[in-house]
Amino acid sequence: MRELASALGINCGSIYNHIESKEALLYELLEELLGLLQSKGAMIQRKVSPPNRLRKIIEMHLSLQDRMPCHFQLLEREWRHLNEPWLSQADSLRARYEQVIAAAVGTSACDRVRAKSIVTLLNQTPSWLAALKLTARARLDLIHSMVALILAQAPCDLPGPLSGAATGKSH
Repeated sequence: MRELASALGINCGSIYNHIESKEALLYELLEELLGLLQSKGAMIQRKVSPPNRLRKIIEMHLSLQDRMPCHFQLLEREWRHLNEPWLSQADSLRARYEQVIAAAVGTSACDRVRAKSIVTLLNQTPSWLAALKLTARARLDLIHSMVALILAQAPCDLPGPLSGAATGKSH
């Protein structure tokens, strides 16, 4: 909070005149990111033909990571610090984005599990992908190939308890 206040040119104690709490600020930043992912993904669903949808969604996700790296760091590292009701609301936003991915993949329960895996992969790419120093096109090709492997190799005949466990948080 000190760094944020300093960057804004205000005293650290004064920052709470502008925000409710650290947790409220965290939720607002996550809400902004997850809302963008969901709305842009839904737009791709409407405007792009089925064979190209998933690749376009991946491209959009990677583009947002380039534009909003701090938001993605918060999503992956700070999510666990949310309490209710913010946690449930943020979970709901993430689930809506996962539904967009699942719709691009298929409609079965298995596809929802795969979508959760794909979203986790996409969210974690900044932690290792930057070190490869690839062009934007090469990054997209690599991640799209990894997603294709998930789709080709993930078993669809998941037993009940495993598919239920797959609905837990994996951020």
